[in-house]
Amino acid sequence: MKLVTRYVVREHVGPLLFALSALTSLLMLQYVARQLANLAGKGLPWSAIGKFFVLSLPFTVAMTMPMAVLVATLYTFGRMAAEHEITAFKASGVRVRTLMLPVLTCAFLLSIAMVAFNDQVLPRANHELRILQNDIAKTKPTLALRDQAMNAITDQFFMRIARSDANTNKMYDVVIYDLTRGPERKTIYADSGVFSLTSNGQDLLLRLFDGYTQEFVRGDAKRLQRSFFIDQTVKVRGITRGFESTSKDDFRSDREMTVCEMHRRYAADALEFRRVRQEYIMYASRLVAPGTKTLTAPRDRPPEEGLSRFYCVTLPSLFLPKKAKAQAPVVSTIPQAPVVTPQGAPVIAQPGAPVIAQPGDTLKKDTLGAVVPTPPPAVTMSAPIPPALDTVTMYRGAMNAADAQLVASREGLDSLTVEIHKKFALSFACLVFVLFGPPIALRFPRGGVGVTIGVSIGVFGLYYVCLMGGEALADKGLVPPSIAMWIANAIFTVTGVVLLWRVESTTDTSRGGGIRDWWADRGARRALATQMKQEQAAKAAGKGSAAAVGA
Repeated sequence: MKLVTRYVVREHVGPLLFALSALTSLLMLQYVARQLANLAGKGLPWSAIGKFFVLSLPFTVAMTMPMAVLVATLYTFGRMAAEHEITAFKASGVRVRTLMLPVLTCAFLLSIAMVAFNDQVLPRANHELRILQNDIAKTKPTLALRDQAMNAITDQFFMRIARSDANTNKMYDVVIYDLTRGPERKTIYADSGVFSLTSNGQDLLLRLFDGYTQEFVRGDAKRLQRSFFIDQTVKVRGITRGFESTSKDDFRSDREMTVCEMHRRYAADALEFRRVRQEYIMYASRLVAPGTKTLTAPRDRPPEEGLSRFYCVTLPSLFLPKKAKAQAPVVSTIPQAPVVTPQGAPVIAQPGAPVIAQPGDTLKKDTLGAVVPTPPPAVTMSAPIPPALDTVTMYRGAMNAADAQLVASREGLDSLTVEIHKKFALSFACLVFVLFGPPIALRFPRGGVGVTIGVSIGVFGLYYVCLMGGEALADKGLVPPSIAMWIANAIFTVTGVVLLWRVESTTDTSRGGGIRDWWADRGARRALATQMKQEQAAKAAGKGSAAAVGA
């Protein structure tokens, strides 16, 4: 490795690690602040809280790694240009693209590593995090009753109290809404009461005094029944639940699957899509009016997704050893002697073997029912529907059902394709930002940390807006997923190449100042451009007049 290569790569390591740790910490703090209400006050063990933060890291790292790469390249090349190191390299015959080559190589290797990270680590972490969040949501450690508020004891049991005494557990002016029996809703009014927990600490006992129960009469929603009581006890089961870790959950969303798992699901869903499409065409063709030659059919889907097929099928076939083909076992055939039955000897039928009638055989009346099944009784309708109308209605309903199923299947296929492309596009953003960052840093060498932070925030915002907007459009089927997910990378790549060409064409890369200087000199640049245009026009006019005099 050349000395220049080692120097450029070493200068990027420190800023990259610092930017990655700082950005990851900021996003983690933001995520923790949003999830604090779901974690606090539930008596969770420290192991569950630690697991929650560890499982949240992979998604954060997947988002912050491209950001850290951009910050590192902006800072490093900006510092080298400000200290005239780039000028010294160019004076020695080392061009800017030569300095960028080792950084691009490292960025490409980092992108490959991020592909493996986003494909193997991130889906498993998302799956475990979803299971843990569901377990935390089910945890109800204590019962807290609030005065003058609606207390949700369970999902279908609500209680409102005017005031309560925390020392004696007494309640006053109690109203209970019991929805546990579905449409048979019950409301309980009590002057006072006492609440307590059972010995296991999971059930609630409500002892109510001087009140009445109001409910609808079963079978008659227009009648209301009211019964009075002096002392009544109501038991509510399962109001508290400790933290219990779920051992297994087989359901996986698209963000919880690897690329190869999504590839297999895409192939299966595409087959189902084509089957439903054929059903739709069949029903629609039967509803087409006579004489109509054209039929608009839903667009077919490819059987497999190209990028995932290359990743899951082509690459393993090139780098992994081929599996030996399984050989079918050799089955030896032994000639069997024919079975000879003496004439008149009874033949024992095998269970489940079909009865074959021979010529001349007759069937008895009692065996006829075993051979020919009895037809089902005819269904009589009081108001029969005309056959033609019934058939048209049936075909139209089947076609509408197939159309709805096609829409849902198409959305599922688009969602899988979007997630596959997003894993690769987000990984190769590291390479794109390395190509985009140095020209910006060399154009404003004396911008310092301010330019680094400002440009990074602007680029991050624009990139992720394009990425999230493209994902939303692709999920709705408005834009092809491959274009929606890669358009941001394409825009920044082209912009980086153009800026790099302009930087290479300049004679001195340290002549520029900060963004403020560039903005202040815009008037001088416009005046210079106008003067150059006027000089060119004057030269053209002089050449024209000289040609006229010579003629």
